[in-house]
Amino acid sequence: MSTELFEAIEKHDVERLATLLSAGADPNAIKHEWPEWLPLHAAVEELEYGGPVEALVLLLRHGARIDGLGADRNATPLLMAIFRRQTEAVRLLLAAGADPNFKGSEGDSPLRACVELGEHAMAALLLLCGAARTIDESGGLSGMSALGRAASRLDVPMIELLLRAGADPEASDLDRKKARERLPPRDAENQETWDTAAALLAGRSRG
Repeated sequence: MSTELFEAIEKHDVERLATLLSAGADPNAIKHEWPEWLPLHAAVEELEYGGPVEALVLLLRHGARIDGLGADRNATPLLMAIFRRQTEAVRLLLAAGADPNFKGSEGDSPLRACVELGEHAMAALLLLCGAARTIDESGGLSGMSALGRAASRLDVPMIELLLRAGADPEASDLDRKKARERLPPRDAENQETWDTAAALLAGRSRG
């Protein structure tokens, strides 16, 4: 029945999905073929192709593990939804209790992923839902903290958001660098933004 479940998700057939789940289909079955993920992952993936968010609702109502992992144990549905910029899915998964501090197999976290993508609203929601508990952790391919990555992007609104949430500008990342040491070179094109970011990271308000 698991094959039929994934087919219903991939065909965006919520009525068939509801019928299968009501008949006892396992909402936590791992797909037999690559990428060997769970139904929730498949439902998040299909959102990019016009799939209905109702598929996530049905799976969660029938017991899908909110932080379930596929065979590769790479990412939860929440982290996957963030990487795909699926805001509605992110809100739904957080409302259902998804862990905002999960760390993927490559060291990605939901908050650092939001910073990398410049997703300010998502980052703010994660912080409201408990991501501030690990706000100073570093990881991912860059080895930076969320604040360090925001500094490297000269993303002043994100820097402000993270500082308000309690990010420590003196914390060192995996390369033993503080956030201000992640600022890009100052030049004629970025000097105003650079000065603002540097002031914020030095503990001075924008002004």
